[in-house]
Amino acid sequence: MIARGKGRIVNLVGGGTGNSFPHGSGYASSKAAIMRLTECLNDTTTEHRVFAFAVDPGLVRSAMTEAQLFSDAGKTYLPGIQKLFDDGVNIEPSRAALLIADIAGGRFDVLAGRLLRGVDDRDVLEKEMHAVAAADARALRFSMIEQQKL
Repeated sequence: MIARGKGRIVNLVGGGTGNSFPHGSGYASSKAAIMRLTECLNDTTTEHRVFAFAVDPGLVRSAMTEAQLFSDAGKTYLPGIQKLFDDGVNIEPSRAALLIADIAGGRFDVLAGRLLRGVDDRDVLEKEMHAVAAADARALRFSMIEQQKL
């Protein structure tokens, strides 16, 4: 991609990226690490017009979530997942696919290095993306602490 002078990288993160939850130390810390990796990768490659994005596909029904819902371990360590499905928080996987297709096409290059989500309304996100970038939002940051980037 660098040799071509263009490209887009999409890393998948998840619900543990921005929030902690009981029994989630391994999952949440790995997703937060992927988010930071995405930010650093983007900082390294933007001068070559290669942009990195973190995408949270959203809660989708899959073999993994079925195991979380119905296995003894899932019921023990993720008891709240049933309520998320009951409340209709889950989305169709096609929403994440459409978002990633838009990223690949360059629609959201302004948001490179940031988190985009399958639940986002892509048209609204496009309208707000310059404000999001200017506010340094949708990135891993400590709130109420100023720290200069290198």
